[in-house]
Amino acid sequence: MKDLADYQRSGNKKKKYVRDFPEGILDVIEKDYPERYSMIVEGLTSIAVLFSAEEWIEILTKSRNSFRSHMQRTNLTKIYPLQGNKARFG
Repeated sequence: MKDLADYQRSGNKKKKYVRDFPEGILDVIEKDYPERYSMIVEGLTSIAVLFSAEEWIEILTKSRNSFRSHMQRTNLTKIYPLQGNKARFG
């Protein structure tokens, strides 16, 4: 049985949050370029003129990688369903 100190130590660990959906282009822009994102949302400027070619490549790559990892998680969930949800019939 754990004592109070062990319980408090284990409670300090932060759990990693896994997104259930891929990041879209605007999600990446919102996370990496918040000031430019606010300009887009407010309608102050066009999205095409705010970023250089290198920035666009970075944004699109992050979005694509997020989609790829989402698809891999989805495929693994189909292959290896959760073990605790199986009903036993005897």
